[in-house]
Amino acid sequence: MRYEELKDSIKKIAMPQQMKENLINGCRSRRHTDNFRFRHSRAAAALLTAAAMLLTVSMPAYAAYDLYQTKNLAVFFDYDIEREQIDELGEALSAMDGIVSVRFVSADDAWKDFAENYLTEELAASFDTNPLADSANYEVTVGLGADTQAVREQILQLAGVRRLADRYEQKEGKTAAGK
Repeated sequence: MRYEELKDSIKKIAMPQQMKENLINGCRSRRHTDNFRFRHSRAAAALLTAAAMLLTVSMPAYAAYDLYQTKNLAVFFDYDIEREQIDELGEALSAMDGIVSVRFVSADDAWKDFAENYLTEELAASFDTNPLADSANYEVTVGLGADTQAVREQILQLAGVRRLADRYEQKEGKTAAGK
């Protein structure tokens, strides 16, 4: 729209004369851009957009870092251990500094998980007995701020612990420290 058309349109609008003149003068000049709010609004919008993008990118990265720093261990028992000793071992693990959670995994649960993840139904059904009968364990989560190596050494000193494996190493088929 040209200036003359804009001027005619403004004159047809019912508003006080002073307001009409201010509107026409504002359209004629670019003085309104000298105002601080208008002059820097694009920069402020760009800054807010950049901050939002930074938060969007950094939050998942922090969550992944936190997950990476949390260690999940599997504590396996001696072969001849009694159920009472297993319970005592679980209490000792729960009381250790740096351990966030402790969960008991029975040999049957270990076999069921293994069969579901690595075997076909027919192959799993072909076993008469549980081949992982000695695989009952405690899944232990070591917290972010804990010294994982020190926690591992403390666990290996407990009576009844046969082997200690990192859950990631275990899934990858790697062997871990043991007694």
